[in-house]
Amino acid sequence: MRRVCALVTMVVLFLGVGPVSASKLDDELDRRLRGAWAVLEVEVWSSCSGTYSDNTIGPAGVSSRANQRFEAGELVKIDKIKVKRARVDLLTTLAEPVLVSRQDGPFELWEERECQAQLIFEVGRTAIKSGDIDLIMSALTTAVTTHESQGDAQDSSDWNGRERRPYPSDYDQTLARYEVWQAEQTNAAVAAGIEKATAEAAEAAEDIERDADYLDGFAAGAEELQSLNINNCSTLIDASFSTWKERPPSGKKSKWERGFDDGQSLVFHLYLSLELQHCFVPVPPSPRP
Repeated sequence: MRRVCALVTMVVLFLGVGPVSASKLDDELDRRLRGAWAVLEVEVWSSCSGTYSDNTIGPAGVSSRANQRFEAGELVKIDKIKVKRARVDLLTTLAEPVLVSRQDGPFELWEERECQAQLIFEVGRTAIKSGDIDLIMSALTTAVTTHESQGDAQDSSDWNGRERRPYPSDYDQTLARYEVWQAEQTNAAVAAGIEKATAEAAEAAEDIERDADYLDGFAAGAEELQSLNINNCSTLIDASFSTWKERPPSGKKSKWERGFDDGQSLVFHLYLSLELQHCFVPVPPSPRP
């Protein structure tokens, strides 16, 4: 029993060495690099989508699956450092954003996006385990040169000088025309929704049967949706009866169930036809050419 306890103690002590060393290394790298401005000596890739895109730095260059390439000399800020078993990751944000286009109807729109990259340095388990800060820093500085400030980094001859491309010269006009188009599209969708809801309500009224079971079910269905409350115009425009209707109670006759469905349908579509009236939006004046 003593031998087992001694063995367990030795294992615990052995395992305890690694994390302490890693923690000290993590703290030292954090002290030296976190928040620093740096110029990259290698190309970098980013998806510019709100997450850090992986870039593995190796002797043969940079490996990444991201879709936007930036030349060597990119200015970045080091946001965070991660120390792992055999590697060190630098999480960086590029100083200059990019403009990304998207199509909406006939309009090409542009939005500014921040680009982030995670630089992965495979330094080996030995370097991490030993906590050799100078050895690790030498591996990092093959691709990253830090500076005292953003201004110092921009004064560096290594900075590539990239600036975000400008918006198109007539982009204000494009946005003004787009605003008009959006309002017209919304009003067209509202009008179509009212027309459809009115037709569906009329159809439900025409289908009313003169049968006691059906009429009982119809009254129950109408009461079921009498407290319907949809206070969002986007939801109203896209509302579908199949989404909002309730199932009939079990054990009812088929005529009662049919009446229950029709009663709900009439109330639902009358409600839509009335509430959609409040969803028309003012159309801005068309921009002058």
